[in-house]
Amino acid sequence: MKTNCAVTQDLLPLYEEELLQPDTQRFVEEHLQSCQECWKIAEQSQIPLPSKVNPGSSPKKMIRKITVKLTTIQIFFVAIAFVLAMSTTVMNDNRDFILTYTILGVAVYLFYRSVLVAILLAAVPNFIWNCLLYMTDIFRDYYADSFFEALGMALINLATHLLFTVIGIAIGFCIRKIMEE
Repeated sequence: MKTNCAVTQDLLPLYEEELLQPDTQRFVEEHLQSCQECWKIAEQSQIPLPSKVNPGSSPKKMIRKITVKLTTIQIFFVAIAFVLAMSTTVMNDNRDFILTYTILGVAVYLFYRSVLVAILLAAVPNFIWNCLLYMTDIFRDYYADSFFEALGMALINLATHLLFTVIGIAIGFCIRKIMEE
């Protein structure tokens, strides 16, 4: 009997009760995927087991599936960020951005666990939208008299939106810490 088998078999009752730490649970699941003997023991104990990995599927196919899924989620977040940028502006006395950018900060931070990604997803669409809005006549209406005045308005709008995104990131960080304990 291998050492990993003995450890896994000792952990099976705790695994069944879902009392293991996430890393330990992953260790048990990975071991069960690779060891037929421990898999049979777990199966005989009627422990709900993770589905077995299909040995016929290639790693490239699995990576492609994961990449497509992650890309879809990223496109969803970017689309949401653009819609939020277009629908909320400080200059039009629209205060909806306070809640929406805070929620965006929470959701993006909890998904990616990265402050940089959350800030970029909130900032880039917002800045592009504000540049289009204040620096061009795309809507047949100029909000500023000069380029620098328009740039200043876009940057102030961006900073205001980022403030609430950072608040959302802080809330997401607190939620993550609470869930880890």
